[in-house]
Amino acid sequence: MVDNINKKSYKAFVVPHTHWDREWYQTFQQFRIRLIDLIDNLIDILENDKAFSDFTLDGQTIVLEDYLEVHPERRGILKKYITEGRIHVGPWYILPDEFLVSAESIIRNLLLGHKIASEFGSVMKVGYIPDPFGHISQMPQILKGFGIDNIIFWRGIEYDQSQGNEFIWQGPDGTELFAVHLPKIGYCNAVSLPEDVGQAYKLINEAIEDLLSRETSKSLLLLNGVDHLEAQPYIPYLVKELNKRFEDIEIKQGNLKEYIDYAKETVKPKLNKVTGEFRSAKDTPILQSVYSSRMYIKQANQRCEPLLENWAEPTASLAWLLGNNYPQNLLWTSWKWLLKNHPHDSICGCSIDQVHREMMTRFDWSGQIAREVVNKNSDYISEKIKIDYLNKDELALAVFNPLPYSIDENVEVRVKFPQEINLNRVKVSTTPTTQREEIPCQLKGYGLDYKIIFNPFKSPQPLEVNYADISFTAKDIPACGYKTFTIKAINDLRMHKEYKTDIRAGRDYIENKYYKVIAETNGTVTVVDKRNNKKFKNCNRFVDGGDAGDEYTYSPPLNDRIIINQLNNISTKDVGPSEAILKVSGKMILPVGLKSDRKSRAEKMIECPVESEIKLFSEVQRIEFKTKFDNRVCDHHLQVEFPTAIKTDQVYAEGHFEVVKRSINLPDSEGWKEKAYKTAHNSGFIDINDGEYGLAILNKGLPEYEIIPDNNTIALTLLRCVGWLSRWDLENKRGNAGPSLPTPEAQCLGENIFSYALIPHQGNWAEARIPQKTKQYKTRVLAKQLKNQPGNLSDKYSFIQLEGEHLEISAIKKHEFEDKLVARVYNPTDKETNGKIKLGFNIHKVYLGKLDESYEEELPYDNGVEIELKPKEVKTIIFEVLLHK
Repeated sequence: MVDNINKKSYKAFVVPHTHWDREWYQTFQQFRIRLIDLIDNLIDILENDKAFSDFTLDGQTIVLEDYLEVHPERRGILKKYITEGRIHVGPWYILPDEFLVSAESIIRNLLLGHKIASEFGSVMKVGYIPDPFGHISQMPQILKGFGIDNIIFWRGIEYDQSQGNEFIWQGPDGTELFAVHLPKIGYCNAVSLPEDVGQAYKLINEAIEDLLSRETSKSLLLLNGVDHLEAQPYIPYLVKELNKRFEDIEIKQGNLKEYIDYAKETVKPKLNKVTGEFRSAKDTPILQSVYSSRMYIKQANQRCEPLLENWAEPTASLAWLLGNNYPQNLLWTSWKWLLKNHPHDSICGCSIDQVHREMMTRFDWSGQIAREVVNKNSDYISEKIKIDYLNKDELALAVFNPLPYSIDENVEVRVKFPQEINLNRVKVSTTPTTQREEIPCQLKGYGLDYKIIFNPFKSPQPLEVNYADISFTAKDIPACGYKTFTIKAINDLRMHKEYKTDIRAGRDYIENKYYKVIAETNGTVTVVDKRNNKKFKNCNRFVDGGDAGDEYTYSPPLNDRIIINQLNNISTKDVGPSEAILKVSGKMILPVGLKSDRKSRAEKMIECPVESEIKLFSEVQRIEFKTKFDNRVCDHHLQVEFPTAIKTDQVYAEGHFEVVKRSINLPDSEGWKEKAYKTAHNSGFIDINDGEYGLAILNKGLPEYEIIPDNNTIALTLLRCVGWLSRWDLENKRGNAGPSLPTPEAQCLGENIFSYALIPHQGNWAEARIPQKTKQYKTRVLAKQLKNQPGNLSDKYSFIQLEGEHLEISAIKKHEFEDKLVARVYNPTDKETNGKIKLGFNIHKVYLGKLDESYEEELPYDNGVEIELKPKEVKTIIFEVLLHK
């Protein structure tokens, strides 16, 4: 605090900057040409005017890569000005949408941003994230994990909440940030200053008066820039002249860190403290209908993130601990392709069609690399398992579980036998070391297949093999480990095996030990929870309405027409001892689009085929749904509903390192920038419970849900189909959010496939272990076929085990800079929790680290490391392991 304020105690920092949307209403390559011009001109300014002291490159580092890919010869001069503190970069790689990407993606983003900025000489330690559509509640803890104690943002919080330019934002674990709430105009309150001093004074004076109306410190932030704008070379001249006109305010060209430091130095004694996520649309548009724009993009992201976080990094880490090389550069290449899809204009699905076509290629490239990393490293581990008990007509199957707790899970796999081994069924059993026990197995198909043999000196040679597609439930697969099973080929029709199983099926129902699912004549299903004697009717009901909105905002037409499915084709298939499928199909007859005035749906109707396959596995507590919808119409909004009839005012949704509790009741939003959203975000599940009983909806890449008060129905959005990037004539939003450009591919025409699951349960979401079951549903297992081979690993092994009720591990990876293992554990509940992490390796030392993987405090290790986590807390544990050579 400053006790004696001099006459010019106020400092107004003019911060030249650009906000760089890498792709949006133009493609990346088109915007990059503008970026090249911007940086070329910036370098010219810095070279020719020593008084031009600062320019901020939007908190990103990817702009350096994009520029230097074209002009690699200019790396040195960029590094010079970044090191000198005249160009400011980082801490991010890209500015992400926070809700639609995982917590670990945000952490990788900051790791990479810090790494690149450090290579250029300096990291801007400011949590600058000005334009995302709202902010997750865990951002204080994430930024603090990188040594950043502040944040500068715009959207999602009401101005009467922040009560000033600066306030304290407290995360759910108690972590606090010095937070800066930008003016209502956003990150451009000093944009495009005229060179004429008098005109510039008028604009600056208006901006300062606005800031002083919410004064909480003597530090004032004037952001001289906006989307894609270049540096103004005469800023030093204006600053000099403006200082002559303000008697009590020093005008200074500067940077965000200088502003933050002076704000902290001169801040009022008691700042307002705010908690929770920021997703209010009262004062700034938060545009959260982007959660359902171009749903195929969200689904593609969901395919990549768990592949990297739950499979590629853990398997590569375990293989490294067993003696393999860690593919750090390959993993970062995969992460980079993925992170390039995480800016809000990209992952939110609110750009032109070409942008999103190019995104799908990046998703493909990220996934291709990650899958090869998984295959190579799981092969490396598999080759170390000792197998010496197989007969000629047998093979071994190693089933891998990457999660830090043991699981029971269905295995669906194709096994291949040599051509000379004929078969018409197979027998699955546990391995000899546990006394062989036959496991109910379902043969889903068999025949002749080909295996490609690669030889570096010859063309690939196809080799004929006999295959069998099988399904069985693998019990007690060890935590972050594997379990092997024996598969025996049998060629005798007389030896048909009748298994004792919990799977049952009839013409219109399927069931296992947990649930019975019955198809009704109206096309919905009734779910019976057998263990708790509960029944849920009208589940999997498809409801379609019009959408006259744009990529940012759902806005139903004034005279909407709601259509509910009437699917009437019912059958069962693939019924066996391991699984059963109930199939419900038919057609929804929907309006072709909107009328020309966009106030009602068209009269012309078109049939859109719908098919839901509902699957139960033996002894697995989960009902899976796979729905295909052939979209042949435009401008509409499709949801699938699950009435719960559970009385509560709260809903729980998976978030980032936590489960977020939200009110079902909506605020009065009359006069808001946008009407209050009925929909909200989830990262993997939505749960409604009354403390004694509940129902959870799990999903793969379907991040938008709505709670309909009638029966507290959970409605999961499947599609939101629109034809415009932005429109100005919406009922739910004032004005444009971007250029009014047509986006026909945002109508999502053609076949769309959606995966979601249902778990009725006793107790609340934590007691029912819904976060763990969601992760298991999204991750599943991996199976590797083996033959007799030498090795030093047993037929069942756990490499890493997490003990402790409700705890989760979000990352298992090699340390970025040292030969150490990183395991990140978190507590998503609102209660303090204890636990222990055990490793199946020789441990030398253990440290308590931070998200940036720095560490100081050493922890004791006695058959595991004890950990204690506050509610919603994240801890990074770093292990120094004695490596296998």
